[in-house]
Amino acid sequence: MKERFPDWDRNTRAPVPLPPQNSCDCQVHVYGDTDKYPVRWNIQHEIPDGNFDDARRVLKILGFSRAVLVHPSVYDVDYSLLVDLLTEANDPASYKGVVVIKDTVADKELEDLASLGVCGIRFHIAKRYDAYPKEAFLKSVDRARRLGWHIRLHLDGADFLEYADVLETLHDVDIVIDHMGRVDFSLGLQQPAVQWMLKMLQRPNWWMMVSNGNRTSAQDEGWSDAVPFGKAYIAAAPDRIIWASDWPHVRWRKARMMNDAEEVELLYRYVDGDDALLHKVLVSNPARLHGF
Repeated sequence: MKERFPDWDRNTRAPVPLPPQNSCDCQVHVYGDTDKYPVRWNIQHEIPDGNFDDARRVLKILGFSRAVLVHPSVYDVDYSLLVDLLTEANDPASYKGVVVIKDTVADKELEDLASLGVCGIRFHIAKRYDAYPKEAFLKSVDRARRLGWHIRLHLDGADFLEYADVLETLHDVDIVIDHMGRVDFSLGLQQPAVQWMLKMLQRPNWWMMVSNGNRTSAQDEGWSDAVPFGKAYIAAAPDRIIWASDWPHVRWRKARMMNDAEEVELLYRYVDGDDALLHKVLVSNPARLHGF
């Protein structure tokens, strides 16, 4: 039997207040029927029950009219589900995509994905995903650069320092740090990984996704330990901050599954009621990065 994780809260409510018009959720994972879209990784857990209809319903209730569909890694480089979703939606003003790649993926396939609205590559290079060779990473970054795509870094805090020598050489491609850098909040803002990220956010091509503070937090609700980090990142680069729900919360290990509206309301605490700043994070910044 594969491990079963808690399901997302299907009683989605609207956040208070609703987000601004044209808000974008910058990371939503969608899953399909395994008979049609088989899992390509030998995983030891069940995939979430979260299809495109579910995602659209949640987004509508939350008040989000735009979303970035991030290709789940369990499908490896089989993009058939994402292709079908973007083709079905046929709405580049509302949906974009981000994928993982390997050297085996042909340039033509990436060009076809770009024509559907794919605009970025996500890299899982944390140690827990096995090391991603730096040479291979740079080769894939070159492919993103040629396509005009951005790159996303899904690393743990300490891994950023290990890859710093390579990451600091990247000046001409937009780079997004996923999930607030996945640092240990208990170590405070002065920890080396956070200070390195704040330094990199001074560069015009570095971005931060202030997502998953609720997952990283040591608390099951409220997540007050995440707030100083969200505020610090936003203060460092207010024009290059984006946000995501990370729905449907794959491999959720906390005792309590939150309502997705609570995640939006956590973001409100990061911006401390500043409507202009909230508009940047949810509307203008993601529109600029993804080409909405």
